[in-house]
Amino acid sequence: MKRTRRNAAEVTSSLDRTFSRRAFVRGAATFAALPLMPRMDPFRMLGPNGKLQLVKIAVGGMGESDLRELSAHPNVEFIGLCDVDVRGKEKLAGKFPNATWFADWREMLAKLGDRIDGVSISTPDHMHAPIAMTAMQMGKHVYCQKPLGHSALENRRLAEFAASHPKVVTQMGTQRSAMIGRRQQLQLLREGVIGKFKEIHAWSDRPAGWWPQGEPRPQGGEAPPAWLSWDLFLGVAPERPYLPNRYAPFNWRGTYDFGCGALGDMGCHIMDYPFMAAKLGLPVSVRCDATDGTDDEYPTKETITLTYAPTDMTAGNLQVKWYDGGLKPSNASMGILDDVDTRSNAIVVVGEKGTMLCPLDPEYDKAGKVVKSDEPQAWDPSKKAMALKLPKLEKRNHWHHWVDGCFGKAKPEANFEFAGLLCESLSVGAAASRFANRDLQYDAKAMVFSNEPASKVILQKPYRAGWAVKGLEA
Repeated sequence: MKRTRRNAAEVTSSLDRTFSRRAFVRGAATFAALPLMPRMDPFRMLGPNGKLQLVKIAVGGMGESDLRELSAHPNVEFIGLCDVDVRGKEKLAGKFPNATWFADWREMLAKLGDRIDGVSISTPDHMHAPIAMTAMQMGKHVYCQKPLGHSALENRRLAEFAASHPKVVTQMGTQRSAMIGRRQQLQLLREGVIGKFKEIHAWSDRPAGWWPQGEPRPQGGEAPPAWLSWDLFLGVAPERPYLPNRYAPFNWRGTYDFGCGALGDMGCHIMDYPFMAAKLGLPVSVRCDATDGTDDEYPTKETITLTYAPTDMTAGNLQVKWYDGGLKPSNASMGILDDVDTRSNAIVVVGEKGTMLCPLDPEYDKAGKVVKSDEPQAWDPSKKAMALKLPKLEKRNHWHHWVDGCFGKAKPEANFEFAGLLCESLSVGAAASRFANRDLQYDAKAMVFSNEPASKVILQKPYRAGWAVKGLEA
């Protein structure tokens, strides 16, 4: 039965039941069987062959793209590859002859130890922070797919660690942030071409059939296939039975235990630069309007409103409104002509001097020719098009920018200090869907909705027994 609200007792009871004694015993046994993490000479910059020696955790889907892009850098060598799905090893057979394969990332980090210079992470959302924090504490540079963390606490702790250890070079996997059109958007917003920000609207058509949302927890289960290490896929998440084609390898994103829904999937790409330009901190309040969220999955469509305190780039308190599942505001409500194509994934910043549309991606025809640019467009308050002087920028490879950072040649803009701040906001928005159609006050210091005590176990989620990670304890 679908619901949008639960009281504190229901939420707490549901979560308590997931952490069983059996899970603790099995998790503790798994850790006991692994070699101890060796002491490291932290922040070593280069491998013995003069190349950055990397390990890759998760090699399917986006993981395969990350692996391909990083390995194309002339000063990179992969010495370890890891996936809970053995089919990745079969697909990539022979392509990385100097890499040792593992199923368990903990075993790989322990065994390869101080041979590793950096770690690339492309797992489902719920495993980003445990792996990233472990790697950073070992002195490894880290490239981690978006969203950075699964909970507010994870994002906060990763950002704090990165800030206090500047020799660790970090990058969140928002590859679109390197595109010229997006960087032009950032520069123009920073220059104040539309004045101080009054409100921000952002939207995505996701999930759009990409993965299930708005459904109750499926019943039943069966033995996992031989190609999948199901317990390792679950990792820090509560136990649940395996179901074919339900979670692994792809359909996990709409499930609370594993993903952050459409907001976590696309919000990092769409909202990063306007968020950066506005110098936003953490939200003071949030509201999710939705009607079909369940105990197990995010709503199929929702509007999330995050409210921020003023900065020197805003005209007072700023509301950031997120829409997904095909919802988006009318052009008229944003100060844009009705015939303007606002695309299926974009952000609009409404300022005192005008409104700027920032598309997420260019669009191409079958021949690969750009038919719709990702360059920003702007209109003054009378809806007259503004002539924008677009800055001339050079192409940048997002993945290689991180590698160059590891060599001391660059500082990635999507570093964990910024990414953790952005993604804490997104995790607050995602958590609000568990308490839909209510105004929630976010106590940033305590990382909890002050008017909903049950939110603590969501914003500071506990890990499955036996999977604790130092620095990520609630």
